[in-house]
Amino acid sequence: MKNLCVIIPFLLISNLLFADSGCLIPGYPELLTYQTNPPGGTFSNTPNSPPNPGCQWVLDTSLPFIGCVGHARGGTKGTYYQQCPIDDYVPLLLIGAGGFGFFILRRREFGFFG
Repeated sequence: MKNLCVIIPFLLISNLLFADSGCLIPGYPELLTYQTNPPGGTFSNTPNSPPNPGCQWVLDTSLPFIGCVGHARGGTKGTYYQQCPIDDYVPLLLIGAGGFGFFILRRREFGFFG
């Protein structure tokens, strides 16, 4: 049970590993992160942070966000995370489940579960 309490927070935190801050302009796939004249300056697309293939940027509304301008268009400046289909993580989930199963079977072999 202790091991499960350690693993579950890491699975929940993994969503935030694909996070980035910047100005997202509708019609442009990249997350614009460069600000020419802060604060409240104009954003450009250099450097940009594109989402992984099959993923999309989603605004984290629990954190502060404001309007911004980039490519002469209005957007939203804030913290974004990547929303990806779970199919991309199936191999990782299988490896984790297999490792956990091996651990349980190994413990039973030595009589830890009486």
